[in-house]
Amino acid sequence: MGDLLSAAKERLHAQGGRLTAQRRLLFSILDSLGEHPTAEELFILAQENDPDINLSTVYRTLSWLEAQNLISTRVFDEDRRQARFDPALPSEHHHFMCTSCRSVIEFDSHLFASIKSQFQELNGAVVTTGSVVLYGLCSDCQNISVDRDPYLEGD
Repeated sequence: MGDLLSAAKERLHAQGGRLTAQRRLLFSILDSLGEHPTAEELFILAQENDPDINLSTVYRTLSWLEAQNLISTRVFDEDRRQARFDPALPSEHHHFMCTSCRSVIEFDSHLFASIKSQFQELNGAVVTTGSVVLYGLCSDCQNISVDRDPYLEGD
């Protein structure tokens, strides 16, 4: 059993809730993904196993998981304003989003501690947690851009 599934099952049990088949399915999908799905993407994946699942069930489950601090909601693209859900248990980590294919890559950096410290010193604030999001082209999209660059095509 994955970390998210175990933690969610424990919380449900402690609250007197039931681990329904649809909840188990959603927890399992989130646990197994290495990406940051939207609610709609999660819904499509869940429908492959349970065609009767509703999008509202997905949203309610995601809302409950977030309220339990078992997932994090991220909005990477201000233009789309579409929330993505971090399937990992919340931790301080950072993200890169490809502006072309929309893929999200997680990364850690020891430099973030000094960024937090510097910010606190300069602003008199107390930073409890944070996340950095970098935007650009992933290596695959860079190769596609170079392959399709009109300046590199023949005369």
